[in-house]
Formats: sequence, C-alpha cells, structure tokens
Amino acid sequence: MPPRLIVLGWDSATFDVIDPLVASGRLPVLASLQERGFRAGLRSTWPPMTDCAWTSAFTGRNPGGHGIFGSWYRAPGAYACRYFSSRDRKAPALWEMAGDVRFVAWNIPMAFPPTSTVGAMVSGYGAPPGAKFCEPAGLQDELASRWPLDDLLDRAPHGSLEGFLDDLIRGLEAQAEALPWITTETGADCLVAVWPQVDRAQHFFWRFRGTDHPFADAVDRVYEAMDRATGAVIGAFPDADVLVVSDHGAGTLKGDVNLGAWLNRNGHARYGRTKRSPLVELAWKMPPSLRRLGRRMAPGLARSAMATTLTGQLGPFDWANTDAFLGFHSDVWVNLKGREPQGTIAPEDASGFLEELRDGLLGIEDPSTGAPVFAGAHLRDEIYSGRHVAMAPDLILDSWGAGYRVSPNRTETDAVVIQPSALSGVDEAWSSDHRPVGIFVGAGPNLAHGSTPELSLYDVCPTALALLGKEIPEGLDGRAAEIAISRSFLESNPVTIGGPAGERSLESSYSDDEAAAVAEHLKDLGYIE
Repeated sequence: MPPRLIVLGWDSATFDVIDPLVASGRLPVLASLQERGFRAGLRSTWPPMTDCAWTSAFTGRNPGGHGIFGSWYRAPGAYACRYFSSRDRKAPALWEMAGDVRFVAWNIPMAFPPTSTVGAMVSGYGAPPGAKFCEPAGLQDELASRWPLDDLLDRAPHGSLEGFLDDLIRGLEAQAEALPWITTETGADCLVAVWPQVDRAQHFFWRFRGTDHPFADAVDRVYEAMDRATGAVIGAFPDADVLVVSDHGAGTLKGDVNLGAWLNRNGHARYGRTKRSPLVELAWKMPPSLRRLGRRMAPGLARSAMATTLTGQLGPFDWANTDAFLGFHSDVWVNLKGREPQGTIAPEDASGFLEELRDGLLGIEDPSTGAPVFAGAHLRDEIYSGRHVAMAPDLILDSWGAGYRVSPNRTETDAVVIQPSALSGVDEAWSSDHRPVGIFVGAGPNLAHGSTPELSLYDVCPTALALLGKEIPEGLDGRAAEIAISRSFLESNPVTIGGPAGERSLESSYSDDEAAAVAEHLKDLGYIE
C-alpha cells in the first residue's frame, strides 16, 4: 500500500525566500501545493534551533515537556557541557504514538542513535562517522549498495564553498531517489523526512544574495533542488496527503553579540585564565580533512582536544567571581548557590538579580544603527512547562527576532556587537541565522484549501496524528490544525483525544569518541566555537 501521509521538513525554509521564487516560477511543486492546499506561518519554539525545534514538531511538546533544549546542554552540577542524543528525549514522538502505523523516519534531528520502530528509521543527522544509523539491521548496507552514504547524510563545508554547494544539491538528488525506494520497500503508511540543505545553504551563502557574485543564486538553487526532490517524492505517491514544514525561518545575520564581554564590563562576570592549550587552538585551525586524519592516527589525543574544547564552551571565567554566564543558544544562567559548583548568587536573591540582568541586556544596542540586539528576554517559567523545566536556562534571549546571534566566542573583544567570525578550519562565517517563524504548506485529498497567518510548530504532530486517523494524546502543547483539514475528512474522522502519552526512558548516551565526532561536525557548521 502507498503511504497515506508524507511529512517533509524543509529545515529553515522561509516564505521570505519562497514567495519571490514561486512568483517567478522557480518552485513549481511548492507553488502547486499552495494553490490547491493550505498555507500558514509556523511559529517555532524557544530556542528556534534545529534539534529542539524538530523535537517539538514531532512530539507536540515544548522543550520543558520533552527535555531537549538545543544541540548542547550544561552538564548538571558542572561548568561543562554535553551533546543531546535521542536517548535524552523524554517524550514519545509521532512514530511512537501512532500504534500500528508503519513509518519511515528519515534524518530527523535528535533521532540518533536509532531505535526500533514499526517500519524503518534512518538517523543520519547527528550520527558520528562510521556509526550504524539505520534500523532495522541490514538497511544501512542496502542503502550503501545503491547510493553513496555521504549523499544521504547532513553535510558540513569540508572544503571549498563550490564543493559544498555541489554536495548539497547532489545530496537532494540522491534522496529524491532514496525516499520513494525506502517508502515502497517498507510498505510505510507515513513518511517523515527532514532535509537540512536549505539551512546549510542559508548560513553560508546568504551574504551573496542580491550581488553579482557567482554564488548570488546559491540559496535559490538549493531551494529549487529541494522543490525538485519534493516533486519526486510526492509524484511517486500522488494520493498521499502532504505536509511541508520548517522548524524555523531564516534571515540576515546582522552581527554577533559577545555577552561574555558585556557581563564582564558590567560586573556580572570576571574573566579567568583560559585552560585551552596552543596545540588545541592549532588543531582547530586545520582543515577538517586533516583533523579527521588526526583522529584516525591519534584517537586519544583527538578526544582529549575535543574534551578541552567542550569544557571551555561556557567561557574562560573565574567562576568564584562570576554571577551570570552563557550557555549555547542565547541562554543565560545565574551562578546559583547550591546548584552550581561555585555559586555566588543566593536563591532568595536570584529573582531580583534576573530582573536587573534582563533590564540591562534589553538595553544593549548595535552602535552602528542604535537598534536593540534583543527582541525580548524570557524567564524560564514564562516559556517552558512540563516535567523537565529544571533543565531549562534561567533566561532565554530573543536574539533571532532582532537578527543577531549571541556569539559562541566567550573571550574579550573591544566591542560587544561584533562581526561574525570565520569558523575554525573552514574560514567562512555565517551570514544568516534563524528566525522564529517557519512555513506550513499542506495539500492532498484530506487537506483544506485556504490559509491562516500562523500555526504553532507544536501543531505538526497532532495534525499528522489526526490525518492518520489516530487519537491525539492528552497533554500535548499543540493541537490538530483542524482549519487545515477538509471538513469531509473531519466529519468521518473526528479528532479524538486519548489518554496521556507517558514518558520515554532510555539509558546511556554517546561514548567519548562519538561525542567528539558529533561535536566536530557541529563545530564545522558553526553551532559551537
């Protein structure tokens, strides 16, 4: 039987790019879906970052409910960090809620290591080199016999930008063949796939748009390749309902904000002596190909280098004289007594300190324009709810709404608002970053025709369950977008709410070698520094 539902994730896609391309006839597949289906903006979660956002889309819960707050999180009781994996997700996902529905779950962030599912799981996103990322056993070898595995995985710019652009487009072409094959081979009822290529292109090629540079149309070309891939997938299954969604949007990166420097200058933190050795700094200036060779030749030394990098990610601060510090995704933490190893702020003083800190942070302006660099600052309990709120930061800054990024660089700089720096080993800086609103486009026999200004990213999971005719667990933060579903389908398949979905519990995490390899990939993409 062909699939009933196809959910395609266009990571970081934005109508700001899509609409002009549709108007000029360059995205005919998406244009057709919009003309005969439903369209809306899709409000992301906080932070609007790939890992936690896609987890929210496919669990229907905010990070406080599913436990994933970004790519990285602070190790409890330490000034260090570790990478989230699928084992850290506490809430069941769409493919775990739908009973006997057969799924293909393809390259979904926070799905590695793969878990057994009814159908197949390809967890290439976040998979270290050489890892087994497919379930069931034997699927990975079968895929490798048909396509180069590198073309089925996420890509970092491990060479020239010319080569990177070719990699992105070739990967979409390969997956346009692989997805219909695996969906048919497994007899899947539902295909869920995430393509990161647009996100990667926008980060690195955005600055060329509107210029006469040879890369001026690089972002558009990747959108076109994704449109063609979408056409190949849905063309193979013309009777399926189709949802095309993105986890967040994108826009110009106006600058980095070095909050470490701001905290230091305003007496909230004090720099200490960095412990990162010159050899580690030298290693990260090497091209990725040389680093991979070094990891093979001296794995212990490479692991130690990455461990040093991760330990230093929170900054070279004198913790005993620091009252607030940064995490990874515009998150701010109070150096709280009783929670942190060298806490300085008493619990009874934390609330007042946070309000003072929030007021100061919201006053930071870009000196070149006089515009604020943060569109908002949200206390933990204002945006998160659920069993895992204790893992959330004390304060989340909305840098994305203003077009800025909190710099991963924690060392002192002359200015607080600085130009994005080139990435280690790649020599390219980001020129685009995320925005809080992505896209929702749905079409098919059971989708309505129309539009609404905005839906929530949390609505993706319950909407998919409704289209599959399944109960929606109570307690989700999202709800089925009935406005996007045809009246005739709802009359014969009314949305029903069942019991709670419960918690998910998987033990263990990445090994040291796996964590180092994943960290290296994210460092090359620009998510850590």
